[in-house]
Amino acid sequence: MDILLTLSAAALAGMLFYKIKIPGGLLVGGIVGTLLFSLTFQKAHMPYAAKFFSQVATGAFISSSVSRSDIRKIIENLPVILIQISSFLILNLLLGGLLFFISDMDLLTAMMCAIPGGLSDVPLTASDMGADVSSVVVLQFIRSCVGIGIFPMWILHVSRGGRPESDKKTVRHETVKKQKTGKTYEAGRVTALLGLAAVCGYIGRLLSVPAGPLVFSLAGVLAYNLLFTPVPLPPVIKRAAMVLSGAYIGCSIGYDALIRIPRLFLPALVICLGYMINAYLTGMVIHKTFSVSVKESMLIMSPAGASDMALISADMGVNSTLLIVAQILRLVAAASVFPQIIYFLCTAVT
Repeated sequence: MDILLTLSAAALAGMLFYKIKIPGGLLVGGIVGTLLFSLTFQKAHMPYAAKFFSQVATGAFISSSVSRSDIRKIIENLPVILIQISSFLILNLLLGGLLFFISDMDLLTAMMCAIPGGLSDVPLTASDMGADVSSVVVLQFIRSCVGIGIFPMWILHVSRGGRPESDKKTVRHETVKKQKTGKTYEAGRVTALLGLAAVCGYIGRLLSVPAGPLVFSLAGVLAYNLLFTPVPLPPVIKRAAMVLSGAYIGCSIGYDALIRIPRLFLPALVICLGYMINAYLTGMVIHKTFSVSVKESMLIMSPAGASDMALISADMGVNSTLLIVAQILRLVAAASVFPQIIYFLCTAVT
């Protein structure tokens, strides 16, 4: 019963945010609705299965629109991905050092708070490494919410101001692509494809790969669609994934974490401003160097989760294989490589 009530609160708030045209409204509203329900009744609950289904459905939805020509684009844009990951690592180290000096956090905790990783993955890693998990949870939550709720609106505002010709071409291309995907959906094939995605996602979880369910479900469905006749997925799958993701994130934040927010206001502001500056500067470098549209390049540098950006970018009219792959690789690096570098540096300093 608690799960149903939590889902209802997330869905109602998500639909409200969606109706008032907030980018990623189903996801943002799901978080807000779940938090309000949790604080009011203390009964919010969402099992891991919700996160798993959200990741699997997102991976399947992303792959369902990828063609053979998109694979060549990934290889051609490898320098973009390298610039993205390198800039995030440098920013992580700079922000972590700054947080250490302006707050009472130890160096390891400060560095973990600034990691551009997943909301559920980073706190677990921080716990294993001996950092202050409560501070990491709060600041990662704030970064995630800002990346989900504020960054898309800010990026839309920036990209609309004096949009260059390359952006106009991108918008026309995306519009044509959407027009071509007006397909009928076969329940049997859709169910079979989601079953394949679930099996691949479960393998990813068993292997303990960062973002394993999303990455493996994406890879499995992508391989199927490249080898056989592609299976289109209905938009309702994406919407359900956004609500479930919002409900799961909302349940991960408790009252004890919320009351710590005032003390962490300055660190949160520093993190958000740092990622905003990085998104603009590095995004513009990618835009001008590689002829990627302003909107897409800044979304590539957005600090929200891979699943979240995959869903939100589609709402913003950006259906980009480069964006999705760059965000997934960023999450993998942030979950596996960044903590090792941080731990080595902190151990060397102390």
